[in-house]
Amino acid sequence: MPMDLEALALGAAILGTGGGGDPLIGTLATRHEFERNGPPRLVQVTELDDDALIAPVAMGGAPAIGLEKLLSLPFAETPVRRLEQHLGRRVDAIVPLEIGGVNALLPFMVASRLGLPVVDGDSMGRAFPTLDNTTFKIFGLRACPVIVTNEHADAVIIETGNARAETLSRAVLTELGGACCSVLYPMSGRDAKRTLIPRTVSLALNIGRAILAARASGADPLAALTSELHMFDPEMIARVLFEGKVTDVNRSIAAGFNTGAGTLRGLGAFSGEASFVFQNEFLRIAAAGKTLAIVPDLICFLDSETADPITCETLRYGQRVRVLGISSAPVLRTPAGIAACGPAAFGLTGPFIPLAAA
Repeated sequence: MPMDLEALALGAAILGTGGGGDPLIGTLATRHEFERNGPPRLVQVTELDDDALIAPVAMGGAPAIGLEKLLSLPFAETPVRRLEQHLGRRVDAIVPLEIGGVNALLPFMVASRLGLPVVDGDSMGRAFPTLDNTTFKIFGLRACPVIVTNEHADAVIIETGNARAETLSRAVLTELGGACCSVLYPMSGRDAKRTLIPRTVSLALNIGRAILAARASGADPLAALTSELHMFDPEMIARVLFEGKVTDVNRSIAAGFNTGAGTLRGLGAFSGEASFVFQNEFLRIAAAGKTLAIVPDLICFLDSETADPITCETLRYGQRVRVLGISSAPVLRTPAGIAACGPAAFGLTGPFIPLAAA
């Protein structure tokens, strides 16, 4: 599949549910690497040797801080090199930890730089804010060693049990500047085959291409988006939950997270108000005392006219948005998936309420 960075960035920003970092920064940095080194090969997880060493790569921290920093050329390379030094062997392939925002692009940036393939899959099927919210944890993989680095090539290697890995990583991330690049959950090809959500890079690419084609032809980009999702998985639910104008949004940066809440005033067929909360990603939206969608299902804020995705850190008063709900990967809706990625994992009260068909 030819690599189209514009399409990948667009599709990944939508699947990022408001988080994952600014895809524009990642696109520019990745395009620079492609011009120097060429694009990496995209491989299916089934192609991996069982004993291959696979390195998940991600940018962590508050996306709002990431907006203030440019990606230095060795930024994503450093943790991979430190992992190789720590383990005493070479990495065989790179995989996105999540298929959201800049974190769908960083793996291509580092893979191009190192001459490695990128695996077509991730551990979320969306974006989440912590290393606990992954299929890797659901299936019992060890998170460590976690390698956390910043733009100055400062590096910290964390070796601990899974219960402490997120806490220590978050503390290190904050001290290293609030927006860092990490390698975590290093695994064998055998473990990648049993734990990855497959083909999510292809899904992001196809979503982006469908929206761009719809815009070029004057067709409805939202209809193109939902059609592409249904082609990927006919059982997937994708529907508009609310349409309105942003009337309030409050956010703060604390402990390496971009957190906040806001309200929408209904427009068109939607009346009343809807409220939403986020922690790097949109977590819940409710209206008239009823939950419309909640994690791990995807809540995507899109520009009403263009279907451009809107991130939590760029959402502003007066924007007119459509809120699209998308059902999450089936593994995230199992009891183990809800425990790792459901409402309680983010301090939200109440049960997981699956996204219902219209």
